[in-house]
Amino acid sequence: MCSTFHDIRKSFASLRVEKKHRHREIASFLNVTEVELIDAHVGVTKLESIKSFPNLARAIRLKPSWSNIIQDIQGFGEAMSFTRNAHAVHENLAFYKQASASDDIGIVTSDELEIRLIFERWEYGYLFEECKSTVLQRSIQFFDEFGASVHKIFLLPHSHHWYFDELAKRWADSNQDPGIIVQEKLEHDQHSERSTLTTMIEEQLVNQRELIGLGELQSFLNAAVKAKLPLLITLQNQGASQSHDGVIHEIEERKDWLHLSNQQFNAHLQLSQILKVFVNHQVSPYSIEIFDDKYDLLVLIALSVKASPADREVWEDLPEMARAREMSLLE
Repeated sequence: MCSTFHDIRKSFASLRVEKKHRHREIASFLNVTEVELIDAHVGVTKLESIKSFPNLARAIRLKPSWSNIIQDIQGFGEAMSFTRNAHAVHENLAFYKQASASDDIGIVTSDELEIRLIFERWEYGYLFEECKSTVLQRSIQFFDEFGASVHKIFLLPHSHHWYFDELAKRWADSNQDPGIIVQEKLEHDQHSERSTLTTMIEEQLVNQRELIGLGELQSFLNAAVKAKLPLLITLQNQGASQSHDGVIHEIEERKDWLHLSNQQFNAHLQLSQILKVFVNHQVSPYSIEIFDDKYDLLVLIALSVKASPADREVWEDLPEMARAREMSLLE
């Protein structure tokens, strides 16, 4: 583990600029949580960051006024909402204009997007800016008590970047010294949670959930894209749930990842980490539930409520079509 904030900053700059590693990869490599990686850049001044160009990186710790901050995000104009879990990523272009929040829950909605934010699971928040290929990238990042990312918002080139400093003036925490104490998830707690989840999944096998293979899943998704069906694709973690409601234009497999996309949306699924895929017939119309090797729900795929009766008929036929395609490939 890096022993000082300076060490973390130096390693971050090297791995980010030279190796093009993502934040999560860098944190794992340095044996720190992602929030500790970001927090190490608290206290860096604008002047210091400019002098370090092109390795610029600085963070501003935010007050835990999550509901107010989310409602103020609309000042940035269009941005990219980013929610991930261990093995899946959900990105969506979004205006945060239709944002409502209470002390416990925040909801952001648009034509094709709904985000539910569970503030009681949020512990840390930051404004973060760094230089990427000579371009200044700004973001707002939120983490849970264990240091895992729950939700991020990235500014786009045409976002209102001038509002970044305004948000900092409103919501910067009084303590801008680096250093936090992140709660460690105890091993026996994790084991207990996994045992409970494993039991739940095994019960589903004998319930009204049909287990299908990865090949059938990909055939199913390809058929849905070809039929231009409006799909509701939801990803969740402990602190957020992000859903896209619309027609997917493209599906592509690259290396270990399956990518779904249209002009407003991207989802990425790590195929090697998918353990079980269920067709859930307990709901009508059915949904597709994708779990990882730790029995965490990665992604849920359902037919949009905007779907026409004709769309629904096609949707009902897809599992059998996917199964038949897989059987023909085996012959």
